[in-house]
Amino acid sequence: MQHEIELKLAIPEDALARWRRASLFRPFTKGRASNKHLVGTYFDTPELELKALGIALRVRKIGRKRIQTLKVPGNKATGFQHLIEYEQEISQDEPDLSLIDSKPLQKLFTKKQVHDRLTPVFTTEIKRRITILAYGESEIEMALDEGSISTADQTMRLSEAEFELRSGHPIDILDLALEIHGKLPFSLERRSKSKRGYSLFTGDTPAPARATPVILDGKAISRRVFSQIAWNCIAQMRDNEQPVLETNDPEGVHQLRVGIRRLRSLFGIYSAYLAPGTRETVVAELAWAQKELGPARDWDVFVEETLAAVEKDMPDEKSLPHLARAAAAMRASKSGDARAFVRSERYALLLLRLFKGLEADSFFADEDKAVRKALAKPVHDLAASVLARHERRVRKLASRVQELEIEDVHRLRLRVKKMRYAAEFFRGLFAVKKAKRRSKALAALQEALGAVNDAAVCEDLLEQLTTAAPRNVNLRVAAALLRGWYGALSAHSVASLASLWEDYEATPCFWDD
Repeated sequence: MQHEIELKLAIPEDALARWRRASLFRPFTKGRASNKHLVGTYFDTPELELKALGIALRVRKIGRKRIQTLKVPGNKATGFQHLIEYEQEISQDEPDLSLIDSKPLQKLFTKKQVHDRLTPVFTTEIKRRITILAYGESEIEMALDEGSISTADQTMRLSEAEFELRSGHPIDILDLALEIHGKLPFSLERRSKSKRGYSLFTGDTPAPARATPVILDGKAISRRVFSQIAWNCIAQMRDNEQPVLETNDPEGVHQLRVGIRRLRSLFGIYSAYLAPGTRETVVAELAWAQKELGPARDWDVFVEETLAAVEKDMPDEKSLPHLARAAAAMRASKSGDARAFVRSERYALLLLRLFKGLEADSFFADEDKAVRKALAKPVHDLAASVLARHERRVRKLASRVQELEIEDVHRLRLRVKKMRYAAEFFRGLFAVKKAKRRSKALAALQEALGAVNDAAVCEDLLEQLTTAAPRNVNLRVAAALLRGWYGALSAHSVASLASLWEDYEATPCFWDD
């Protein structure tokens, strides 16, 4: 058994030759590069029970050798692909699970009667160029892979680099990737070959993912909790990359953006303790990332929610199809921008900086003794202080919500959103029932404020459409109809804010116990 820790980079197929010729690796290269032809077959039961457990089982042909490899997910949340690997040389083309030296796995295989039901699922054929690099204090294997993944009736190409830690510290892999960034093209690839093979086999499209609950230990120190919540936010971001790239489901962009917003909120909670470089290289870039995805999300909401609701209310209105066609074209363009964002080098750089900061625990101003002392305290006290501070800022506007100008309503929306994220991060530290009641009331207030914001965004989008086609009378008629429709909806939402705030105030405060 051994631990496999690697960073996988997707490379444009036409850039592989540049990678092979790149001189920037020469100062770190140990010995000569080697080339291998790898043909692998992945096995599972007919019900794909290994896939369901996150296990990959492969027999790979390397010349005359047959190497059986079984990979199980590691437990630690990191930016790396971390797997526990069992590898043996075998004499036949079919796997022999009796060779796996793990009592828990053998018990699992026996219980599910896996041994006698294994069947080939998909194959891989890879041309691999291996170079050993001495970088920092580590030895890293760089594998440049070009090839394909195939099922009985489909094939997909792959072109990627794998940086696997042979000895040393994982941070050196991140430093190497950061050194390469901007000199050779790549994006971060989260999916293993087995995951891509299974997707090809099943035909399943990647589904958008909401944030998973954050389970905190109230005795944990604030520094450790920051890392735990940050990895949770990053997981949500990365879980939604493929839905953005491969589907037209608007929830993919939405949940990717939510993950970014949650991470921004977390950095905001810890802002007093951050090193200056963190604000410049990470916090500012998270703001950029959220802004980049904004137009795609705005057009998704406009088409899927606002326009769809108006069309349902006015099925015979002849001007609406003209607006729908123009909006669909704009939406398609912005969806393309969202896909380009996920593949962009700037997004890859942001992720690498996040990974390194969390792995090295270097986001904080640790030269300041007061910062070190504050972050060493149990998170419970920090959480209570943060929630109380957020509520004071919300109350300052919400207590006079009927008097607010529209700009202040939008400020209130942002404050409520930040408070809701903080409540979701920390509510597990407090009385569960009280926390759920107050969070539910806060969510209702946020939804009403969101409707007001949607109306303002809708006005901007209609302006874009009518400006682009000033002579299109049907477009102008439809825009006027929508302005009346969302204007009434916005007014209703504004009118409900006072009662929703009263509902919130009526719920017990859960962080004062």
